[in-house]
Amino acid sequence: MLTAWPAVIGRTDGTQLSIGAVHGGTGGSGGSGAHGGAGGTGQGPSFSAGVMHVNNVYSRQVHAALLPWFAPKALFDADASTNTPARRACTVNTRVELISRLRQWAAPGTLNSSPIFWLSGMAGTGKSTVAYTLCERWRADGCLGASFFCSRNDEKARARVSIIPTIVQQLLLVSKQFSLAVEDVPIHMVLPVSAQHVEKLLVQPWSSAMASQTIEQPMLVVIDALDEIENDQGSELIKQLIQAVSIFKGIHGLKFFVTSRPHPRIIAECSSIDQRAVYHMEDIDPKEASQDIRRFLDAELTDLPPWRRENIAAESGGLFIYASTIVRYLRPPNFPLSPSQKAKRLDILKKTGDHSTRLGGQYELLIDSLYKAILTEALPNIGQEVEISKRLLYCVVTTRRPLGISDLAALVVDATEEPDRVAVQNSCKLFYAVLYVSPHDKCVYTFHKSFTDFILDPYRSPELAHPARSYFLNRTHDCFGIMDKSLHFNICNLESSFLLDEDDNSLPERVATNIGPELRYACQHWAAHLISVHDSYDVQQLSVVLLEFWSLKLARIWTLENSGVFSVAFSPNGAQIVSGSSDNIVCIRDATTGQEVMRMAGHTNCVRSVAFSPNGAQIVSSSDDRTIRIWDAMTGNGVTTMKGHQNQVSCVAFSPNGAQIVSGSNDKTVQIWDVTTGNQVVKMEGHTDWVQSVAFSPSGGQIVSGSADRSIWIWDATTGKEVTKMEGHGDEVKSVAFSPNGAQIISGSADMTVRSWDATTGSDLMKLEGHSDWVRSVAFSPTGAHIVSGSDDKTVWIWDAMTGNKVVEIKGHTDWVRSVVFSPNGAQIVSGSEDGFVRIWDVTIGNEVVKMERHLNTIRSVAFSPNGQQIVSGSADKTVRIWDATTGSEVKKLKGHTDWVQCVAFSPGGAYIASSSDDRTVQIWDAITGSEVMKLERHTGWVQSVAFSPNGAWIVSGSSDKTVRIFNAITGRSDEATEAHWSGTICGIFTQW
Repeated sequence: MLTAWPAVIGRTDGTQLSIGAVHGGTGGSGGSGAHGGAGGTGQGPSFSAGVMHVNNVYSRQVHAALLPWFAPKALFDADASTNTPARRACTVNTRVELISRLRQWAAPGTLNSSPIFWLSGMAGTGKSTVAYTLCERWRADGCLGASFFCSRNDEKARARVSIIPTIVQQLLLVSKQFSLAVEDVPIHMVLPVSAQHVEKLLVQPWSSAMASQTIEQPMLVVIDALDEIENDQGSELIKQLIQAVSIFKGIHGLKFFVTSRPHPRIIAECSSIDQRAVYHMEDIDPKEASQDIRRFLDAELTDLPPWRRENIAAESGGLFIYASTIVRYLRPPNFPLSPSQKAKRLDILKKTGDHSTRLGGQYELLIDSLYKAILTEALPNIGQEVEISKRLLYCVVTTRRPLGISDLAALVVDATEEPDRVAVQNSCKLFYAVLYVSPHDKCVYTFHKSFTDFILDPYRSPELAHPARSYFLNRTHDCFGIMDKSLHFNICNLESSFLLDEDDNSLPERVATNIGPELRYACQHWAAHLISVHDSYDVQQLSVVLLEFWSLKLARIWTLENSGVFSVAFSPNGAQIVSGSSDNIVCIRDATTGQEVMRMAGHTNCVRSVAFSPNGAQIVSSSDDRTIRIWDAMTGNGVTTMKGHQNQVSCVAFSPNGAQIVSGSNDKTVQIWDVTTGNQVVKMEGHTDWVQSVAFSPSGGQIVSGSADRSIWIWDATTGKEVTKMEGHGDEVKSVAFSPNGAQIISGSADMTVRSWDATTGSDLMKLEGHSDWVRSVAFSPTGAHIVSGSDDKTVWIWDAMTGNKVVEIKGHTDWVRSVVFSPNGAQIVSGSEDGFVRIWDVTIGNEVVKMERHLNTIRSVAFSPNGQQIVSGSADKTVRIWDATTGSEVKKLKGHTDWVQCVAFSPGGAYIASSSDDRTVQIWDAITGSEVMKLERHTGWVQSVAFSPNGAWIVSGSSDKTVRIFNAITGRSDEATEAHWSGTICGIFTQW
């Protein structure tokens, strides 16, 4: 029984590693007017500057793979030099009932309670302080697994892609079993953010690692401020977490405490959480809230008379942010106030607040009156510097990352003026109650996001606020002014232009010396501000000129920074903007609203250049991953991937007629590509991404494979040589199948289409369009007259194989349809879905004939027996099940796999069943008795497809290890020559998760 988490875990190399399970004790409570003592020093790892320091790194490969996304400032107890402004715990004896409830939820023996607890509350109600308090206490109890405090002040702490990797990094230090399980995850395939990265990187490895453990005390993961994740991605993160946890019926030994503002989308996603594990800060009894604030004020303002503290508590209306702002207002930095001075300030503040309605409107929040009073008092005292001070406020709340005094000074003045650092510094001092200058990094921060919201909302601060467009227009012009004034040829004073950047060891130092922080900021973030401007024709024209002149110069700065938007372009009609960035993403935004329309993922490294085609229908992008991609500008689907360059592809452009693309590369070449076919002038190679689907031809002489690289290949089943390669899908090929006569091949893709191909020539015969999401599975009817497809849009479609017309649309599943197949007589279709059900449908009218008892998890694959009397299904619950096709009752449950079952198939005679799994094995079962006949263990990655040859003598499998293997169905031996030929080539899988 695992009742406490171990202080030392083993490594795979036999050494040991301290995980810091022994922590320092909690400091004692402070006396009147004093703070408590510091806690003792714990032993173990520490996190600083993005580096994890441990006695022995648990897995260098996993650590290196996760490190680019690790967010050191997001840890609740991040080093003081990185945590600005400092977080703090609740004042002693405050929030007692809430904290007690949460500690009961997390206590030993509560594993059956909700695995997720959601704390909701408006800005300033103290959610983050509660989260910090719990982190401290749970760490002292030895059960804090990980923390992530989202913050708009830090680029990584507000990025959704950083959250799960940062949590996993911390949990790796808690459990040896978990660290070993994560080593098996192909992290480069899961990150950046994918549809299942929460499940595949965190929930599934933890569940498999802890399945056999008896655990009394759960480990706790704290995620604070979901609403501060950029692009409103907090709702998507909690959605994925809830879905992943539900798939595994909770997550054994792990619980999640999350906080957020009550945003509508987050509320909608959290509606499925057990209401006993939901708490709204607004539900705290007003009397209790007022008493808590009074205790806080008693501890912080001991020199004020009790009646003063009582008045502040009453005025706060239960908002801790109101009380804490008052406390800061009465504590100017480097200028202590006497009790009488504090009292005088409070009187002035109250008087100013009573008359501050001139700044207000109909929409009035309690905290607004305080912010207005503070600003109204400060601004008149600035005299002629009032405009600089207003600009300072705008800059602080709209810059993409916190900046120092000198950098802000360069942004707040016109391009023709000299920066006035002293004026900006003086303004910061006057705004000390709402702005904070860090003594560590010298950057300026807001104390609380509510102040940013206040400044940016024209209804709440009409005399201070401008339309959002004006903010970003100003920032864009500021950046352009700095770049225009500072950028010049050979800015780093290089002696030679023939030395590659990566070969110049002095380059980082030269950049640091010659490119100041303000210029670096302008080069990194001008495009992010530009795409929020919405409708400025002047900026559009200016950006075109600067892009043409400076694109190559800026490349050096962006490369070293590894951050920011690298390229932007307007659509021909000016309605959209496309951007390419260092997160490997191509993004389209609405040029009118600035809202993200879609993002296109596919590149595996920085996207260096983007451009629209002349007609606006397509987008081309080039990347450090050495590829060029064409995208459909309407759907965002990839159309073609072009490869051939031997180094970074730095720039791309369409020809005037849109028929060709020209590219320039660091390999010193220029190449021309055909837009229609995507063919390169020189060569074509094999698969370059995961194998998603494989199948034998009816004669057994050939194998077809479909891949995530969007291509379909036909191979000689005897020699393993390539016969034909087919391209045309705009996204991953999820499923492939031969027609009964072997003359055609059909494919289903993430581009939402089904395509038909000539199996001899490889020509594209037909494109079937209608699905509104990925097509996961396709199959021919026994006569070849019809095609069936299953999709993530939760529907099954039947098509006429001759005309491509839709015959029937079948609805009934409530989640992604993973697998579809015809019955041997062609009268029925069976489908398996993410909703856990296997369903049988009538082909003619599409009615449901049978709905079978659901698996305990999602169904990955289904198949009919040759005589049509039985159905076999494989599921993420690790089982294979045999069903009666007439009654829908379960005949047998086959257990043996230790991970998701991805694909199942009957042998031609119906005597055997083959199943492939994420546990890297293929298993052969007796279809009558259900007993295991053979286990084939040669793959080193997830085995996601399996099929019998028509004569039953051979079994073919496709894996994420990028190999296709052919096994002897009698002996289980694998043809080594075939393996060697395909090694390193990604082939395909019949069904795909």
